Amino acid sequence: MAFLDKRRTKYEIYSDLLDIVARKGSCRLTRASYGANLPVDRAKKMLTFLASRGFLKEDDVGDSKIYKITKRGLEYLETFRQMRRLFAALDERIPPARAKPPKRYEDYIVAPRIHAKLVLEDKEVKAGEDIALEISLVNVGKTPALLTKIEGILPDGFELIAKPDYSSFDGTGLELGRRNLDQLATEKVRFTIRPYDRGTFVMAPRIIYEDQEGHELTSEPEPVKVSVVEAAHRKISTGYNDLDSLLLGGIPENYAIILTSLSCDERDLLIKKFLEAGAEKEQITFYVTIEASGVRKLAEKFQSSFYVFICNPQADQIIKSAPNIFKLKGVENLTDINIALTSALRTLSLSEDKKRACIEIISDVLLQHRAIQTRRWLTGLMPELRSRGFTTLAVMNPQMHTPQEVQAILGLFEGEINIYEKETKKGLRKHLRIKKMFGQRYLESEMPLVRDRLQI
Repeated sequence: MAFLDKRRTKYEIYSDLLDIVARKGSCRLTRASYGANLPVDRAKKMLTFLASRGFLKEDDVGDSKIYKITKRGLEYLETFRQMRRLFAALDERIPPARAKPPKRYEDYIVAPRIHAKLVLEDKEVKAGEDIALEISLVNVGKTPALLTKIEGILPDGFELIAKPDYSSFDGTGLELGRRNLDQLATEKVRFTIRPYDRGTFVMAPRIIYEDQEGHELTSEPEPVKVSVVEAAHRKISTGYNDLDSLLLGGIPENYAIILTSLSCDERDLLIKKFLEAGAEKEQITFYVTIEASGVRKLAEKFQSSFYVFICNPQADQIIKSAPNIFKLKGVENLTDINIALTSALRTLSLSEDKKRACIEIISDVLLQHRAIQTRRWLTGLMPELRSRGFTTLAVMNPQMHTPQEVQAILGLFEGEINIYEKETKKGLRKHLRIKKMFGQRYLESEMPLVRDRLQI
């Protein structure tokens, strides 16, 4: 009988090769050759044949190949062993062997194997609220695992708030530094994230780990859905999505905030975005400025909701007259400005929702009237706009004033957005950050201002 001959058949050699690969978990050519007692060239030919038939999986690692057994290869091994026992039972020279229970697939696995479970405390949260998550990792394999990274922990529209001390965040996932996880050991990775966009999001992290030989393996827990609903405090969009993200949805309704910036195109584009966001939704929008040429089309198109107060002796040359255009001689007479604003306010219905105002003349008024008079004017104007349901964006160039004057004005506002220049590898670039937003959560990270994105 073939099975009892001293000379091995090719099927027995296949079995020996598959057995050594299964026991090692992953196996290089030289180890398979030595374990199956074959010359290297012959072992290579037979391993390639087994891989081509789906009994082995062949991976390239550097200049060599790694072989791993497949389920089909394990089925061959078990079937071959069963047949071998049956033939042996029919041979009179060999006493019948005691039958051994067939091995399970798991019995061949000597590499580490991570089972991961994602635990989410709250599956519905408000925008701006923190979400606590836990990933439970259990090594059910037969050798230690080295935890390297957890990818996909941060869906679009979320910020990482807290993480384990031993980890680092690279912008896409948590680097775990090849943290050891022994056989049957458990590791709980806890972190906190914060959403600032509304909607339903899928949390689908991916755990990457290595075996003792440096082979990369992965585990993916069952995804979990989380619903993010609107925060209790309603927000007014700035018109620029990137800035809304920093503000966790926009400017809080009825807030008066100030944009501090040097004179630049990025500032003007940001103001225009704010005005367009209101006008295009036909929200009542007030714009107090000394130069209105950039909003002529808005003023003509939305005459029932977009009001321009132009404080310039040359107003007639700048913009055509219309019922929604208020022309003033300048900023010298603050009473005239107040009268024009009050006149427009009286025409509005108190039930109209989400009104916005942009006061772009703060620096001009401060230069003309100094800090005391400017503060007096603003302390009368801001509460009046707020009582009428306005969210206000004021604009000031701090480089035009002394630090004492700047601080005298900043203290009147509930929030401050700052545009500044920063040296980068490509030279000076404009950046933006939220410096304060009283009683509100916001992202403290800075944001580069890209002109092309502002013009979208």
